[in-house]
Amino acid sequence: MKLLLIEPANRLAIKKNKLHFFENIARGDYFRVPPLALGVLAGLTPPEWEIKILQEPVDRIDFDEEVDIVGITAATHTVKRGYEIADEFRKRGKMIIMGGIHPSVMYNEALQHCDAVCIGEAEAIWKNILKDAKQGKLRKTYRSKEPFDLKYYTSPRRDLFPKRPSLFYSLGTIEASRGCPYNCDFCSVSNVHGKKIRYRPIDNIIPEMESIHSKSIFFVDNNIIANFKHAKELFREMIPLKKRWTGQATISIAKDQELLKLTSDSGCFGLLVGIESVTPEGFQKYNKSMKNLEELKEALKILKEYRIGVLAHMVFGNDFDTPESIWKSIENLMELDIASATLGIMVPYPGTKLASDLEKQNRILTRDWDHYDIHHLLFRPLNFTIKEFLEEMQNIRKEFFRIKAILSRTFNYRSPTAFIFNISSRAHNRVNYVLESVKSED
Repeated sequence: MKLLLIEPANRLAIKKNKLHFFENIARGDYFRVPPLALGVLAGLTPPEWEIKILQEPVDRIDFDEEVDIVGITAATHTVKRGYEIADEFRKRGKMIIMGGIHPSVMYNEALQHCDAVCIGEAEAIWKNILKDAKQGKLRKTYRSKEPFDLKYYTSPRRDLFPKRPSLFYSLGTIEASRGCPYNCDFCSVSNVHGKKIRYRPIDNIIPEMESIHSKSIFFVDNNIIANFKHAKELFREMIPLKKRWTGQATISIAKDQELLKLTSDSGCFGLLVGIESVTPEGFQKYNKSMKNLEELKEALKILKEYRIGVLAHMVFGNDFDTPESIWKSIENLMELDIASATLGIMVPYPGTKLASDLEKQNRILTRDWDHYDIHHLLFRPLNFTIKEFLEEMQNIRKEFFRIKAILSRTFNYRSPTAFIFNISSRAHNRVNYVLESVKSED
């Protein structure tokens, strides 16, 4: 039996695959990381199956390839391409199984293009899905009865990952925990993986890290330091491995000196931190551990002392945002000692409270999932016209990613990584000119 596992790309990247180099960077084509979820599925698959993994946009799909089952994982911004792939294989009589965060939330939509949807985590049900498929008894949906116990975690089949040159593809992706307790109104992670964080045993993680040939590791966890005690134990065990790593964390890490030292000693060179907003309204809305700008400045100063660069994730489009406040946000952000930042527009992902609230207010502009990324305005802002908001976003991005500002941050951190992050983020400005913005009359 042959199993083909596919991670689709965004359709816009497929249609316009001859973009300027920096536009390709902004789309993520040069920063793609190995498809960890598909590797885990391959690891769970019985040995009698022949397995192949493809990852667009680099890999090309042969729809006439002889396979028995096609598995497709998709996020919201890649799901329409996933549906195209599914439809093409179904025309040829192939059995299609879809999973991932978007099909999990919108499974009735996904079922219009596939034979079955794996809702949520696959570990406890994947072998049953394959068994039912072989017997011709495939059900429409499969869902685990309870969250998967990560002490039974199966390491991914990294030998099946596509091999290609890329700025980030050499990173060894690894998962140490799942779940998120914060339940932000614009995020669907807690809906799919739960509000309680589950942890892999450390003696399960370290051998997997040792088996990764790359010296660089990326933790895919939503917050690698969510449990200080667990994080300290993990980082302590990582020190002898002499890996360099990055991941996502909260700024609360600055409150524990021992944790900071272990984070640095274990090889951390940077963290992606969701700061979201640096206005008084933003600090209050997102209930941050740092309650004001001065506390945040001090926390970032401490992280830099431990040689940990911060890539701050910012979101704009909140109902408290005004033309004046977003410019004040940029002024405040440029005062912070950070390596770089992403300046994103809030996305009303399906299944989130944000999407539900905006839908009730009739403010959603489009449900064209291709545009569901941080570069498109997908809803009517409260305090701007659509044109005003897009122009302001373009202007604040230009201001923050001026060459002089990029060089200043790079020299400040003395890090080529800071330069790469800044250049790639700067390229978002170019994308706004290439991609067709959501069209709607004010």
